[in-house]
Amino acid sequence: MSDSQPYLETLERSAGRTDATIQWARFLGETFGTTGALNCLRYYEDLGWISPLVREQMTSYLRGLSLGEIHNKRYDEPTTLEYPLESLSGTLFSAHAQSLEYIATIRGDDLEEHVMIARMAERRVERRIDNEDDADADEPNEMVSIIRDGPSSH
Repeated sequence: MSDSQPYLETLERSAGRTDATIQWARFLGETFGTTGALNCLRYYEDLGWISPLVREQMTSYLRGLSLGEIHNKRYDEPTTLEYPLESLSGTLFSAHAQSLEYIATIRGDDLEEHVMIARMAERRVERRIDNEDDADADEPNEMVSIIRDGPSSH
């Protein structure tokens, strides 16, 4: 894990965020069961998604769930995600992507904005690579020049 701050450092106690926190606890419990949910929280802490404090706070929420709210489905059942994470629907990572969406909501952040910025950066890199490939096609690379023309004498 990097030395940077966790993405979510604490669970704010505002109406919308508390509701999202309870929904997230239910999602974790239903999807992974109690032990699996606790393991996920440790994993998210290791990734830097949440702080140790959030892990402890979420553990309290998980302990408050009823038996009916624990492990109703399997973690590897397809999860249908909405934009901007829809491309992860049906993958083994989809449940964790759903958790990330809850974390962003609790933090009061717009995950859609982050995904859009990442996609724009990816497109810029792809265009830059394509442009370099086009330029390389017009000019032989250095190794081809050395083989063809011999080493330069400067």
